[in-house]
Amino acid sequence: MPFELIPFPEVVPSAGQLVAVQALKGTGEGAVSLLALDRNSDLWRFDLHTGHARMLLHVDIPDLKLEEPVQIVVSADECFAAVSGRFSQHAALYDLQDSKQIMALSRDHYHYDVCTFSLAFAEHEGRTLLIHGTKWNQMDLLDVLSGENLSTRQSTVSVAVNGEQLTKHDLDYFHGKIHVSPQGEWIVDTGWHWQPVASIRSWNLQSWLTNCWESEDGATLRVLGDYMEDWDQPVVWLNSSTIAVWGQLASDMYDEEDTKDYGDSCYSHFLAIYDVQTGERTNLFIPVPEYRTKPLIYGEHYFPHGQIAVVNDKIVMWGPEKGLSVLNPDSGEMEFTDKTLCPYFYHPYAEVFLEINESGRISGKRLI
Repeated sequence: MPFELIPFPEVVPSAGQLVAVQALKGTGEGAVSLLALDRNSDLWRFDLHTGHARMLLHVDIPDLKLEEPVQIVVSADECFAAVSGRFSQHAALYDLQDSKQIMALSRDHYHYDVCTFSLAFAEHEGRTLLIHGTKWNQMDLLDVLSGENLSTRQSTVSVAVNGEQLTKHDLDYFHGKIHVSPQGEWIVDTGWHWQPVASIRSWNLQSWLTNCWESEDGATLRVLGDYMEDWDQPVVWLNSSTIAVWGQLASDMYDEEDTKDYGDSCYSHFLAIYDVQTGERTNLFIPVPEYRTKPLIYGEHYFPHGQIAVVNDKIVMWGPEKGLSVLNPDSGEMEFTDKTLCPYFYHPYAEVFLEINESGRISGKRLI
């Protein structure tokens, strides 16, 4: 299963070394466009197919550490972007048309440095919404243009639990990386709760707009996968209501009942398919390639160093040291593996894998 090299002209002016990128739709046939953050905290627009670059604005976020993972999320109309350190307490919302900051964002300090800052855009009835973490166990829904918090919660009767006053809606759950379905109907949250153990949750956006507690204990809330070793796992949407999750069973939670699913591969990584509407797991592929979670340098963050994408109806998984593999979800066959390949990023609009060298030069490959 070969790759086709996609040549790009040298980007001018050069932004130098990059720390984060996000795909843009671009305009015209063959467009490959990006938002990119450089080492000077400047946010750029790159049109790789033309070699043109334009600096949009300077990002100024408290305690943003560019040597650590950084995330960029972009609204569907590409008028707005939000930026945060993946494991930071602070973030910011930007207007890309007027090149200015709209709002500073933050989540509380409790264990913020072990899971991804929850950030994602959604669209609803012509409104651009931003989902963002505000507490370790609470997310809010912001109307970007008006600045209104659409999930404001009224105070409720509190109860004492282990000496702490909690409301009846408070979760023992740390929100993580957010994935919004292609049509914007469903939200998937790859967070965790105490053992610690991962637990993937989903709920309906429309229901959240009518019930401020929907993300905590609403009628559409589903727990899709529990007892997983790692949170913030690689996730990809297969259609408007189905996701694929690349994970690993938590070995200390394994019991004999699980042998019917995992058998001798209980310590292997797996790819699980879930229906977010019902919470049902509809398929399981095991074993699949591993991803690394441990840092190479002491003191750095633990997190899944794996990426996943759907390309030509196949599921592509890749990560450092483990290379790239292509799974046929219909047959369960691993059709291709190359341990030397580890793209930096997959551009879903252009269907191109991107690689970035230390100087910031970008090259592309397309799976054929």
